[in-house]
Amino acid sequence: MTQTIPKTATDPGAFRTPSLFYRAAREGMRDLLAQPEVWRGERHEILLPSFIGWSANEGSGVFDPVTELGLDPGFYDLTEDLAVDVSSLEARLAERPYDVVVVIHYFGRTERAIGRIRELTDRYGALLLEDLAHAWFTHALGGPAGRTGDVSLYSLHKMLPMPGARGGMITYRDPGRLTGQRETEPDLSRHVLDHDTLGIAARRQENFRALTALLRGLPELGVSFELMWPDLAPDDAPQTLPVRIPGTGRENRDHVYAEMNREGFGMVSLYHTLIEQLRDHPPMARLSRQIINFPVHQDVAPTDYPALVASFRRALDTLPERGAFAPAGRPAAPVQGSGASVPRTSGVPTGSA
Repeated sequence: MTQTIPKTATDPGAFRTPSLFYRAAREGMRDLLAQPEVWRGERHEILLPSFIGWSANEGSGVFDPVTELGLDPGFYDLTEDLAVDVSSLEARLAERPYDVVVVIHYFGRTERAIGRIRELTDRYGALLLEDLAHAWFTHALGGPAGRTGDVSLYSLHKMLPMPGARGGMITYRDPGRLTGQRETEPDLSRHVLDHDTLGIAARRQENFRALTALLRGLPELGVSFELMWPDLAPDDAPQTLPVRIPGTGRENRDHVYAEMNREGFGMVSLYHTLIEQLRDHPPMARLSRQIINFPVHQDVAPTDYPALVASFRRALDTLPERGAFAPAGRPAAPVQGSGASVPRTSGVPTGSA
């Protein structure tokens, strides 16, 4: 028999990864988890990371479907830079028969252990669900994010100016996992195609590096703030640039948030409050009180950052609590001015979870 090669691709199943569109990613996540085929027994057990946010305005995008469906959640540990503690994940999987494991690519940074995590979920028979709410552009750059799990979730409205601030997309690497799901916003797909995805990814990378270079040069670095991720991988396109503002509580972070937004700089504080189940988790609870996120989106130009950094320094100069990163035995840096106590500035972060 003579082997032939057709002139064009004709196999509709080759490399097919169906995508369904919803008002929000959490709606698509709920649609997936509501399918009986996902679960192996009566106890519907799902394993999630120990850093999941909540807000009064928006609830919790990744945890609301869990509570709405009455699922049985467990949690694995993360490192303080929000990478998966693989040993903790493996221990949890060995303890209980989890059917679903959720991995979050925080702020658009690829979870670098995702290949090892896939090995573990395959070994224990769990579905690997990648949360790329902040990583649409990272996925577009061709790295492992969004290409390793069984299902991927995207919050398009957090990355693009989508109509009505709507836009969740759920992608299935195996079409066989579509067993009854029904998308609610199929027409949103055209709005994704209306944008230069790689151009936006490049601008976000450029902004992250330009802003990081300015922040690295500040004398307050290591005393009043700390860069969470000083470097950016070539296959990561960030959602924001996260920085830690130290303090015993959340007052310092909230002060910077309030002051910079008052001056017109759109800062957000994602994961500012953890879900109730994680508020007694000391390392992650502390981190949630310290993180603030700088904008690096495509509407910003690198030349906009000197004014933003100047505003940041003004806010740092009037922190309620100073010098939390000062080495032991070294006094905290004094507040410039009269020496009188600095009044607390009102303002509670309202960034989405």
